[in-house]
Amino acid sequence: MTIAESAAAQSRLTQTVAGGANLVIALALITLSVLNASPLLPVALTFRLGGPGIFASVDLAAAAAIVMAVAAAARLVVGLTAGRPGAPSIIGVRMIELSQTAAITVFLVAQLNGVIEAGTLILVYAMAAGAVGILWMHSRAPRESRPSPWPYSLGAALAVVPWGIVALYQVTALVTAVPAAPIVRVLTIVLLLLAALPWLIERLVHRERLDRMRAETAHIAVQVANGVALVVLTVGLARPSALL
Repeated sequence: MTIAESAAAQSRLTQTVAGGANLVIALALITLSVLNASPLLPVALTFRLGGPGIFASVDLAAAAAIVMAVAAAARLVVGLTAGRPGAPSIIGVRMIELSQTAAITVFLVAQLNGVIEAGTLILVYAMAAGAVGILWMHSRAPRESRPSPWPYSLGAALAVVPWGIVALYQVTALVTAVPAAPIVRVLTIVLLLLAALPWLIERLVHRERLDRMRAETAHIAVQVANGVALVVLTVGLARPSALL
């Protein structure tokens, strides 16, 4: 077996195991949703002269299951096609996955912290997904020459905005004595840190301080941790003690 074949086999194994782990987490979240052990997060639409108000709701566990299902599908696609002619780019699949998982995650975190207006939630989702698109541009730049840092800087600045909105609502709630549940406040910080890690990983890769194989392992660990945090959050909110 050649070095290339050995690397492809190792990549297939790693990606397939990661896909399986993400799928297990997705199934656990779907089970919580089916058992009605998941909070419903309201979505509202209001106008200056009135409006429908709350017109829909999002099942936290079902939405979180979509996050993990996207991650599982991406990992399985990469794992099953690794080393084959015409296989999709690992970086491309990773960025498509990250754009959706990051956007849906911050969408849910925003709702949990009191953001319910549909327009604001759409912007939160779009900005998080768009920021990853700019990160993809940074990742595709050739490393032989020293690239301009503006794609990374612009993307990072854009990615911070949705979390800034979340922070505004969380701090305002604390000041007005109507804060979110303790578990929401704690896991908001955890999910924020997890959201920042892919940006750090890609920066280290681009500066040749981390090879792509180790970067993929790190990305996988971050995504699994993100899924575990979502499960803990859903289960915690289903318990009355979490709301005290």
